[in-house]
Amino acid sequence: MSMEVESIENKVMELLAEVLYLDVSKVDRNAEFEALGLDSVLAVEFVAQVKAQLGVAETIESLYEWKTPKAFIEHVRGQVVAGQAAP
Repeated sequence: MSMEVESIENKVMELLAEVLYLDVSKVDRNAEFEALGLDSVLAVEFVAQVKAQLGVAETIESLYEWKTPKAFIEHVRGQVVAGQAAP
């Protein structure tokens, strides 16, 4: 699956906004997930959607490690790009 850098960011933000029941324009990329209202139940749903839509092996722990959508997107982008480069 070939994805452009911008489309990865857009997809992650759309998925996050969807689980938070917010318009994507209302989700601050620099705010911590907890401050955005992402509790453990929503985090499970979000990570499952990221895995399904982008084909990356993420865990709930990733959200705590990367803390903000911006940092998480960079992490996911690296995984997607690395996956595309793999034989």
